[in-house]
Order: sequence, then C-alpha cells, then structure tokens
Amino acid sequence: MLPKKTEKMADLMKGITLLNKELEEVKAEEALAGKVVALYFSAGWCPPCKQFTPKLHRLYNALRSNGKPFEVVFFTRDRSRADFEENFTEKHGDWLSVKFDDPILTRYPPKFEVKSIPVCRIINSAGKIVEMDGKTIITEHGKEKALELFAKWEEACKKSLPKNKNVQFSE
Repeated sequence: MLPKKTEKMADLMKGITLLNKELEEVKAEEALAGKVVALYFSAGWCPPCKQFTPKLHRLYNALRSNGKPFEVVFFTRDRSRADFEENFTEKHGDWLSVKFDDPILTRYPPKFEVKSIPVCRIINSAGKIVEMDGKTIITEHGKEKALELFAKWEEACKKSLPKNKNVQFSE
C-alpha cells in the first residue's frame, strides 16, 4: 500500500526522530522539508546492499556538494542495534537514519512495497514515490549523470507523476 495521495512529508514523518551520522537525534519534519528524499532499505549483512551503498554514497556526495536539496533516510534491516550502529556510522554516507527501535521500520516497508533489500525509493515532499527503482537507476547512471538524474527527480516531484511511474532516463 503506497502512501495516500494527500499524505504530506510532515504527516509521513510526523513525530519521527531520525539519527544523523553521529547518532544524534534530528526531527524528520525539519530535516526533510523541501527536499527530494531517497528511502534506503538495507542491511550490513546483505551482500547486494554492500555493493550498492557506496554507489548511493557517491551520488549523495555529488548532489550535496553541488547544493542540491537531496536527503537519504536509511531504514535498517540489521539484526541488532550494535550491527546497525556499526553499519550506519562506518559504511553509510552523511545522511539520516530511522532509529533502530522505531516502529516505522516494520510499518514502512509494506507501505513502500519493499519485499527484499536493497531498495531505494525516491519520494517527493508529499511522500509520493517518483522513482520505484532508485537502486537500478543510481547503479546505471549515478556516477556519470548525478546532476541530470537529480534534475529529473526534482522535475518529477514538481509534476507529481503517478506513484508507480519510474522516471525515464535517456541514454
């Protein structure tokens, strides 16, 4: 079940406290306001996740260093708090994470049709998916075309594309 059309980021993450890279708490509503957001469902024990995380990290750094309003929110599938903290603080970018014990870790995967990991969904400020398969598009185009990719996501956010439509990326 995807987020309701009228659900806003403020509602989607209302009252949610996220963690920054230093494991300090930040309010989701403030940290995500006005940004294109990638929801990243992953775990440190997952080999495909270990391959994708550095690609997402590279894209994140490229976009942020160019002043783009982009944020990643990590949804851990790690099996323990210690595993989560090691994975997040040592292997991830300077992005945000849902707290290890937050109930949305189990509520949000079905909401965003996450059946396996890694999964990267790009959403707009209303919580609407504008890119279902962020993992593939970032893997294929994130290194060389990060800014062009972001521009397409940003435009898709403004145009409010249908929930299940992936952004088409021209070669």
